[in-house]
Amino acid sequence: MLDNCEHLIGGCAKTAEAIVRRCPRVHLLATSREPLGLGGETIYRVPSLSLPGPGEAGPPAAGSSDAVALFAERARANGVALSVDEQTAPVVVSVCRRLDGMPLAIELAAARLRSMSLSELHDRLGQRFRLLTGGSRTALERQQTLHATASWSYSLLTGAEQVLLARLSVFAETFGLDAAESVCGFGGVHVLDVADLLGSLVDKSLVVAEPAGAGLRYRLLETIRLFAAERLAEADDGEAAAVGTAHCAHFLSVAEAAAPYLTGPEQGSWLDQLHADQANLRRAAQHAAGRPDGTALVLRLAVALDRYWHARSRLQEAFGLLVPALRRPDAGADPALFAAALVTATAVAEFIDVATAQQLAEQAVQVARRLGDDRLLGRSLGQLCGACFFAGELEAGLPFGQESVERARRVGDDVLLGRSLMLYLMTLGTIDPARSGPLYAEAIACTERSGDHLINSFLHNNAGGAAVAAGDIPAARAHLEAAAEAARQIGWEHTAATLGLGVVLRAEGDLDGARSTIEAGLRIGRRNGDTWSMAGHILGLACLAGDAGDWRRAAALHGAAQALQDRTGNPWQELAARYRRDSLDQARAHLGDEQLERAYAQGMALSLDKALDLALRKAGPA
Repeated sequence: MLDNCEHLIGGCAKTAEAIVRRCPRVHLLATSREPLGLGGETIYRVPSLSLPGPGEAGPPAAGSSDAVALFAERARANGVALSVDEQTAPVVVSVCRRLDGMPLAIELAAARLRSMSLSELHDRLGQRFRLLTGGSRTALERQQTLHATASWSYSLLTGAEQVLLARLSVFAETFGLDAAESVCGFGGVHVLDVADLLGSLVDKSLVVAEPAGAGLRYRLLETIRLFAAERLAEADDGEAAAVGTAHCAHFLSVAEAAAPYLTGPEQGSWLDQLHADQANLRRAAQHAAGRPDGTALVLRLAVALDRYWHARSRLQEAFGLLVPALRRPDAGADPALFAAALVTATAVAEFIDVATAQQLAEQAVQVARRLGDDRLLGRSLGQLCGACFFAGELEAGLPFGQESVERARRVGDDVLLGRSLMLYLMTLGTIDPARSGPLYAEAIACTERSGDHLINSFLHNNAGGAAVAAGDIPAARAHLEAAAEAARQIGWEHTAATLGLGVVLRAEGDLDGARSTIEAGLRIGRRNGDTWSMAGHILGLACLAGDAGDWRRAAALHGAAQALQDRTGNPWQELAARYRRDSLDQARAHLGDEQLERAYAQGMALSLDKALDLALRKAGPA
């Protein structure tokens, strides 16, 4: 057995080869951070300790994880009575995940429990190199602290490998080879050498390569990434800024290359490609937003990702990035870009802050009119119509929607016309439902010709809602199932269609099916942080609680739903308002004014987590 070969890799390789050649019946086991590179060598990569899967943060799933078991065992060995139960398991799992299942890191973390609580340990893992220093005094020096272990591996790299590893720390989560070449191939690292250097870092177990479709994606373990980021920060002046700029430029080019395909039949595969880089796109946006001269970069990225943010339910993230950028003094330097970004921001803000949405849409129309761009003006007018709809100002928004459709028809673009009709029909379908049928058919035909599954799903969902309002439940089911299918085509979790199907099941008398369907949609909204969606789903569950005779719980859920809706500034749409009014009237008849108001107020006062817990609880009084 040859142990720890990495620091004498050449000598170990020669020794091993000499033994194998002269003693053919001898078998050698070598431990090393990289292969010896001999003929006949069989490589076994020792993985990190097993971790619980996604969503498995509590017992008993956590107990089957090797990383969790080691953490608990080492805690007990250090005299800490740690029980992995319902309360502690999520924190223990999070600690083990953030430490990438690395045995030494987990042992050092467990030892820290002698002097701090589990939650204190968890909160300080961002400073893990200062924190995890309590190794055995009899261990090798490089194994006594996490920093010493990382430093040992780093010291064995060539100069070019060290530079590349430091630069790779700019990536968030995973990245592809083309991204590594584009971002890191400059200065002391030639772009043509990146592939070989990256392969060497994989061989040395400092970068993880994982299959992704027909290719590979790479990632750094979080501990290695933090260590490498320290080295990047310590590099020559300008190195970290240059890498950040290159990262931002690359992912802006990725987003802009994808944008033309996000409205057609290939949008699903392009959305998937963007989603694989979601963390890097977010980091690129943050980098641009942090630069005094980065406003145009933020706006360009926002316009390119318009469809992505909707199809992957990233509206809160988009709102937080884009609205502050639009308020910068230099945001209007390029009027066409400014107007396009205002349209994108309006579409996002309608579900989050309707007053801001109206303001942005009015500004977009003003700029687009000055530019005389029919396409841009058509989009701006349609979005202003939509903002008025969500604000409950239907009559005010109707002429904007009409003009948007007229301009889209003149342009002759199915994508633009399908979207304009969708926004116009939200208002027209409420004011004059009899006129909406042929226009829905026209709009859906536009999306079928263009292959625009996203707008097709929106249209079928809205047509389904109109059918429910008209009492045509079979037509509503057909439209809502079509909406769900179009969403599946592009990997979109369309929570509005899910809620609509729950409403249909309720109308059909399948209360259990309705409840499970709406609960599933609420969990998706919770995961995405979608306040508007959560409000609608909790309203649906409030009505179902009333159907089951659980009136106090129904009243509390109505209060919780209203509190969430108030955050967006949106009034309830007509059908939702009708269901809400009928359910509250029934609750009042059963409880009386005093009990109803008390339960309703209690629901409004609940925190988000408690409101969601109440909504997802199967039965029992509020």
